Amino acid sequence: MTRKRLVLPFLVTAWVLTAFALALVCGPAQAEDVPKIGIIYPKTGIYSSLGPMHFDGLMMAIEDHGLLLGKKPKLFIRDSGTKAALAMSAAQELINKERVNIIIGAINTPINNSLATLADQHKIPFIYPSGGSILMSGIGKDTPHPQGVIKANPHPYMFYTWLNSVQRGYACLDVAELKGKRWYFVATDYDHGREAVGYAQKTLRDKYGKAFVDLGVSWAKQGEVDYTSAITKAMSLKPDVVFVCVPGRFVQFQKQAASMGLKDKAHIHWSYGERISASAAGEAAYGVTATVDYSVENPKWPLSNQFAQRFYKKYKYWPGWPASSTYAGVQIFLMGVEKAKSLSGPKIMRALQGLSNPKSITGPPYFIRACDQKSVQPLYTVQWTKSDTYKPGYWKILKAYAKPADALLPCGVKAGYDKMKY
Repeated sequence: MTRKRLVLPFLVTAWVLTAFALALVCGPAQAEDVPKIGIIYPKTGIYSSLGPMHFDGLMMAIEDHGLLLGKKPKLFIRDSGTKAALAMSAAQELINKERVNIIIGAINTPINNSLATLADQHKIPFIYPSGGSILMSGIGKDTPHPQGVIKANPHPYMFYTWLNSVQRGYACLDVAELKGKRWYFVATDYDHGREAVGYAQKTLRDKYGKAFVDLGVSWAKQGEVDYTSAITKAMSLKPDVVFVCVPGRFVQFQKQAASMGLKDKAHIHWSYGERISASAAGEAAYGVTATVDYSVENPKWPLSNQFAQRFYKKYKYWPGWPASSTYAGVQIFLMGVEKAKSLSGPKIMRALQGLSNPKSITGPPYFIRACDQKSVQPLYTVQWTKSDTYKPGYWKILKAYAKPADALLPCGVKAGYDKMKY
């Protein structure tokens, strides 16, 4: 009896200690299994007008996906302020304090380049879903173009899911077929503007040779609002097409082009389509073309309009870039996490390489190329068109580029992520 009395308390104590130890070990592990998503977007700053659309698109993708790895993800939302220092501070907090598993990036190439560097250091998968610079496209070697050089800039833990300047350059071939081969260029004088002009010039020259007539370029300072000099020069040269890449200033350019008569004498093509700018430009914008990967009305892909209707019902405005790009990008990001069956950064990045979404809102194809972790998607030449349904208008599809999978720089100049050791 005495022995039993001695043994029983010992067994109970051992059981309690074991249970306590298991709780210490398993409790935090189970908590860590809850997916944590960090979101950094421009709630304030110079891109704050685009912030709500960027945010609404990614949030709808997260909500539509539902449970992630069988659990409701926890979201941590921070403002980039459209400033690299603020965005980096937010990212460091998300990584070091909140222990997020993945990060959804902001708008603006310099900000996202800084965030991608931090993500690489901590092996946190990071998506850049809204910008247009080739610099973020997995460049492995310095690559020249007619207006400069794209520097090598590998980021193995980042992938990029919107149209870059190379893709939009290839789409210019369809514009030339529709509108003519005498081109004048107007662009903001910074990396993205020079890339956009350079690759449009290159693809047009490579395709048409001497039949393509390059009439020159007007470079605008960042923040420029007066385009009268550029417009006057363009009108004097009588181009078929005026190519425009002035991010954040399309409204000012277009209104001046209409009032000065350029719109009546040449076709105006925006490097990419901003619904918000086309709407704000009023009558002056109708008839311009642009390159997009999504339109609310796509006769060959009903999912585009179904998404648009759901989005409008939820947010009371029609989607365009960046809402459509963040939705499509985050959707495939979450698919990659599911494919990895893990919150491990290396496993998620491997799962994304070559991943395809056959039900993307853009229409096919939509997949992540393995060598550079850059999305391949449709390239639509669209025209801003009046609409009572999508007031005040929508980007009407005129033509889809025939070979979008070929509309990127070759893998030979890319970082070769699929061959790297993670």
